[in-house]
Order: sequence, then C-alpha cells, then structure tokens
Amino acid sequence: MNTRKWIFAAGLLAALAVGTVAVAQDGDVVTERSTDYLNDTSIAVPIGEVVETLQFLSEPPWTIGFINWSTANSWTVQIVEEVRDEATLYPEIEEFIIVSSEGDVDTQISQIEDMIVRGVDALLLIPVSPDAIVPAVEDAAAAGIPVVVFAADVNTDAYVTKLLSNPRLFGQAGGEWLMNELNCEGNIIVLNGVTGISTSDLRRAGLQDAIDACPDGGAGITILAEEDAAWAYDQGRLATERMLAAYPEIDGVWSQGGAMTQGAIDAFEAAGRPLVPMTGEDNNGFLLAWQERIPDGFRAMSASEPTWQSRVALQAALRILQGIEVNSYYELQVPTIFEDTVDQYVRPEYSDAFWANSRLSQEAADALYLLEPAAEETPSS
Repeated sequence: MNTRKWIFAAGLLAALAVGTVAVAQDGDVVTERSTDYLNDTSIAVPIGEVVETLQFLSEPPWTIGFINWSTANSWTVQIVEEVRDEATLYPEIEEFIIVSSEGDVDTQISQIEDMIVRGVDALLLIPVSPDAIVPAVEDAAAAGIPVVVFAADVNTDAYVTKLLSNPRLFGQAGGEWLMNELNCEGNIIVLNGVTGISTSDLRRAGLQDAIDACPDGGAGITILAEEDAAWAYDQGRLATERMLAAYPEIDGVWSQGGAMTQGAIDAFEAAGRPLVPMTGEDNNGFLLAWQERIPDGFRAMSASEPTWQSRVALQAALRILQGIEVNSYYELQVPTIFEDTVDQYVRPEYSDAFWANSRLSQEAADALYLLEPAAEETPSS
C-alpha cells in the first residue's frame, strides 16, 4: 500500500474507532470566494488518482504554510505575490506563513520541521531537491499535515496532491524551435536553471530530446558550453558574457528562463555580436526586448511556467481541509508564445519583473508592476 493510501486508511480507522467519521462541508469556500482554477481543465488537467481527504477535514480558521524554493528571481517573487493575492480572498485563513529556502536543502528541511512544530493545517511546497527532502516531507505527512507540491517534483508519494507543468515538453518545445531555426546545424550555448532541481533537469532533457530528433541524430549540433544561471537576469548575462568571450561563433541560445534570455540579449549587444535565435520564457523584460527587436530580424520564442500555479495549489489545500476530494496529480496547461502572438502577452506599462502568464488581480498587478509615468519636460523659456 502506498504512503498516501496508508495515511488515509489509518485516519479512517481512527475515526471509526471512536464511532464518528467526519463529513465534508456542503459548501466550498473556493467557489464561494474565488475563480475555480483547480477544476478548470484549460488550466489544470487531473491525470492522477482520486484522493479522499476526509481525514484532513477541519473547521476554520486555518493556518497554512508555504515554503518557496527561493526568491532569487522575479518568477519566484511573483509566485509569492500570486498566492498572497489569492489568500486575501479567504477569511477562513487565519495565518498564512511564507518562507523561502533560498535554494538550500538543509534550510528547507529545517523549515518543513518548523512547520510541523507550528502545527500548520496544510503545507504548500516547492521542493529544492527531489530526494534530499523526502524524509522531511514524509514526517509532515505522518504528522497529519496535508502537503501540496507544485512547480518542482519530489520522489515520494507522501504528498496529497501535486501540480506540475510538463518541464520536459517545455524544454523540447524550445529545442525543436531552435533546431528548426538552425536546420539542425550549428553551435549553441545553453542556460539552465539550477541543476538538481527537477524542473531544470527535465527541461534540459527536453532540449536533448529535440537535438536527438534531428535527421542526423544531432550530429550537426555542437553545445559549446552550458551554465546554471538560476533563471535570473544578472546570472544569465554574466554566463553569456563568459561564453561570448570564449567562443567567436555562436549560432543559437537555448535558455530555459526569460530573464536569463534578456540577459543574453544584452550581453550579445554589449559585445557587439549579432543576435542569434534564442528561446526564453514569458517574463515581461524578455518579451519587451524580443518585441522591440522583431523589426530588426531577431528571432525568438517563449515557453511558459505559470506564476498562477501557487494560487491553484492554495485552492487544492483549501479543498483538502474541507474534506473535498482532489486528484493526486494535476498537469498544468500553459501556452507557447511565438512571434505572431507575442503582442498578446507583452505589457509595456509594467516593469521587466512582471510575468505575463499571470492571474494577479488588476489592482495587485498595478500596485506591484505598473511603471511610473514619465515626467513631462518643462519647456525652456
């Protein structure tokens, strides 16, 4: 019997032993107070098994914890803003605890242990590592805390549900586009996120799938160099600068993050090198840079990793605490942006840090990302 089923069975037997079994509430605070993203199959497709959650049924107010893997880039920051925006809709949430592991495994393990001690009613988690944090996640489950995993995977079934886009297809989509642009011939450089995090590793595997699918099996493609740049602008630019200094002929850039690609664009231009086809992600800085250079022949595409997934994860947790069934695994549905659709996503009135595939309210997005209007110059006398 897997861990999830065992925990449920143990909870059910305990309830039967005292002669009562909790019954889920008639209403659903998610549908009462928000837009139901979790049950919208254009957003999240259930592809796992149905999970009974009556053992987690509890009366509000609730305390919910969220452990973010890092706040090292604008995407992870917007993840927090999305879920914080969603949480304001529910007076049933008495306390929402948000911490960040800053990419450190030991820190995340300690934070999970702290959430157990604090007795949170549910835990949202972006894993730093698929393996190293497994014992801590299993400890949380054993303590009766429902764990909702999203954005990166963990190699245990001690969670109640997980929400993931398909990172391998993300990487493959960009890889196929780049192989088509280069006709499967040329020298490329690679900008990864963080090796060891499942999202980064699987995206990179998707690139390899695309290279291997070339008619010659990828023999015409040379990967000159690749570096981790943590999906961040400054690290992406510095990594690209190093590669530009080392290699006089670069024909394409496969990047798995928009801010990194924006950094690559700036590095190429600062070095006086012509822009080459680049892949990216849907952050506003990259989309703006891409849109501005289309008239000059710059070619790019963007995959997406939605910042709204944190609010969908919160909706899952709220349903679990109401004893409402959820699915063990939801695959998030995301768009791919090409030259003919980039205008639909770019937001020139917002800062570079905004991520276009967002469900932030207009008020929240404006407060966070709206640029100050340029001051009008006073005519000289």
